[in-house]
Amino acid sequence: MSILDDIAKSINREFNLLFDREIRIGVTGLSGGGKSTFITSLVNLISAFGENGTAELVPRFRSYNDFGFVYGGLAGQRDLKVPSFPYQKALSSLYAREPSWPEATSGVSEIRLELRYKNQDLISFSETKSLYIDIWDYPGEWLMDLMLLDLNYEEFSERIRKRVKDLDEVSLKNEWVSFGSSLHGDDAFDQVKAEKLVQLYTDWLLECKSRGFAMVVPGRLVLPGDLKGAPILQFVPWIWDHPANVSSTSLYSVFSERYENYREQVVRKFYTDCFSKLDRQIILVDCLKALMGGRETFMDINDSFEVLLEHFSYGSSSFLSRLFYPKIDKVIFAATKADEITLSQHENMLNLLCSMVSKAARKIRADCSNCEFMLLSSIRASKCLYAEHEGEQVQVLSTDYPDEKPFFPGSVPARWSREGMEFFQKYFSLRELRPPLLSMDERLPNINMDLMLEYLLKDKL
Repeated sequence: MSILDDIAKSINREFNLLFDREIRIGVTGLSGGGKSTFITSLVNLISAFGENGTAELVPRFRSYNDFGFVYGGLAGQRDLKVPSFPYQKALSSLYAREPSWPEATSGVSEIRLELRYKNQDLISFSETKSLYIDIWDYPGEWLMDLMLLDLNYEEFSERIRKRVKDLDEVSLKNEWVSFGSSLHGDDAFDQVKAEKLVQLYTDWLLECKSRGFAMVVPGRLVLPGDLKGAPILQFVPWIWDHPANVSSTSLYSVFSERYENYREQVVRKFYTDCFSKLDRQIILVDCLKALMGGRETFMDINDSFEVLLEHFSYGSSSFLSRLFYPKIDKVIFAATKADEITLSQHENMLNLLCSMVSKAARKIRADCSNCEFMLLSSIRASKCLYAEHEGEQVQVLSTDYPDEKPFFPGSVPARWSREGMEFFQKYFSLRELRPPLLSMDERLPNINMDLMLEYLLKDKL
């Protein structure tokens, strides 16, 4: 019966794809971008579909009333070998007496949702229709590895050599560069020296990450997951003089072989599992973090998104392409953490987002995909209020915690400039907001999740 069950599931899956009853959404974001929080909020909101009062939660998701949603909730996931997204665990942490944000993702996981709504077809044997949403979560640290798909070991080494040079102005610990210069690529592979070099390179990557840089590759060195201690991670880019003659057992050859294995066995599988069959994409961008990191960090994040998007397939979706050549036909660039600024600064941050990703957005539109920009707070942790300051009413942010006084975080530049960045760094108060205090009968508050649903789902219903 198991073979027949597998055949039935496969037929049902292809049927859903062919008749547009399934949508695969890619949530793309760098480390700390809020992917897990976004997915938790989305599942929590959709789980309210069909309940009394839900229409008031999603006023700009006009399709909710137009199509008469009757149910929303979890569905059996497609790949039973992949861990399930820990939704209940994330929810428990948010609704605890002392709430905490969902834990950072440490591996790949999947979650599948079913949305059920009234069938409006004139001729039909069913009162309702279903749309399935399939979402994969993954560590943001692994995302930048997609750039390695197009680089052989020599090209990868050259990219990092240039990066080290570009970051000369930034005070980073470069012990790995000094130690590596004492080694010779044509020497016989020495396990002890290789492990020391890999550890020093990993320390450098971790420092880059702590400074807010996005291009941290290979990502599995800083977050190895189930590959911790595996030889496939024991390599570094060779940024020193290229050895003239190398044997198969030389240091350079071993590093090169391990890199190629990593690229083909780890990165390509990661891409195939999580990104190769997407229909829609939400790209989460932390504009505030980028600004606070300084010019080098801001430019690094900007450049990283341009490099990343080269590895996604964009274009209009057709009847057969959904089966054989899936393309992403709708994209949202979302500036996250909109609850960390006052309403008066929303327009500025939206303009800043547009300026940050303008090149990437042009490429997406050139490939005949639709592209939109918006502000988003997956879980709103503050409220914007008015308070009197020097005889005038000004906007401030207030949280649910009595020990936190209302505050004005500061202004956001409408576009990047050195002067605007320096002013932002000097005067903006970027706080790590605690989750809101909620009772169990409350849904997670958010900013613009209903608008996002309208854009992503309307044409699929």
